[in-house]
Amino acid sequence: MPAPSTSPSTNESFTWLQPGAWRQPCIVHVTMVANGRRPLFGTLTHDGKEAQVEKTPIGWALVREQPHLLERCPEIRILADKVMPDHHHIVLQVTHAMPRSIKEVLRGYMQGCKAEAHALGFTGNLYEGPPYYRVLTHKGQLHSMIEYVKDNDERAWQRKQNPDLFRLHRQTEVASLLFTSLGNHFLLDWPDRQLVEMSRSASEDQVHSRLNEVMKAASNGAVTYTAAISQGERIIARTVRERGFPLVVLLSDGFPKAGSPQERYFKPGGVYFDACSRGRLLLLEPQASVFTMPAVQAAVDGTLRRKAEAKHFSYAAIPVTSPRYRFVALNEIGRVLVARG
Repeated sequence: MPAPSTSPSTNESFTWLQPGAWRQPCIVHVTMVANGRRPLFGTLTHDGKEAQVEKTPIGWALVREQPHLLERCPEIRILADKVMPDHHHIVLQVTHAMPRSIKEVLRGYMQGCKAEAHALGFTGNLYEGPPYYRVLTHKGQLHSMIEYVKDNDERAWQRKQNPDLFRLHRQTEVASLLFTSLGNHFLLDWPDRQLVEMSRSASEDQVHSRLNEVMKAASNGAVTYTAAISQGERIIARTVRERGFPLVVLLSDGFPKAGSPQERYFKPGGVYFDACSRGRLLLLEPQASVFTMPAVQAAVDGTLRRKAEAKHFSYAAIPVTSPRYRFVALNEIGRVLVARG
């Protein structure tokens, strides 16, 4: 499946082009999944230094078909490629307008791979369905995507060694609140906790001062909780993570919806994956019912009212569904989690 983002929200949304734009210059990350998620393409191994995929004859057929793709479509470049045991990642760049859409091109590539597999004696469907497409849309995304594809085998190996750390839980109860969660749940049992909450208007000096306080407490064994929303919160969360201290991140919309195609293969992306594999991360997303609980609504209302009064603004309640409400609610929920007995 497409890689989750490296921001605190790990639910990577799909970006779709308008129909005609699929023939125009773009960069697309394509994931093709083996039928039944079977290891048709290879076997994941580790030599003690790094993970690698030992390709099956079908796996090598996927590689052999790529020059044919490039011959048929000179407008395309392959920027990254990784054959995994049960899926295949390719990052493609369309350099200029093509007579066919990228979807048509990929269908032709997959048909060629099927023909190669059948020539090897494989019968049945090679792929589970159509590929997943993710269109890169902003600066810095390409580097992250190429690194994701390049390191996919190593992450798969880590996940295989620590399956419990990557299992999605839909009914995690903490302080009588329900969450969807993933990561090291033992962090919830840690008695020393601290909440990082920084205003978006916090100065650099204020962030630096709070960072020093947080790191001192983390060094003394405290688990850090944060929604990592404001710039200051993100700086502190990143520093905690980079120093190897345990971190609990509260998400507003971080996981795929229950029953969605992405749920089956979900894993946190980038730096969050690494922290999770080491048992130093727990991701918590409050269930929808938590945001509408009277106690949470009252706490959010009180916080927003105080902020408005401090700036001499008139106060008006905001919808429960608004991003601002949810962001404030996450910090209020974090306060409950840190203060619990």
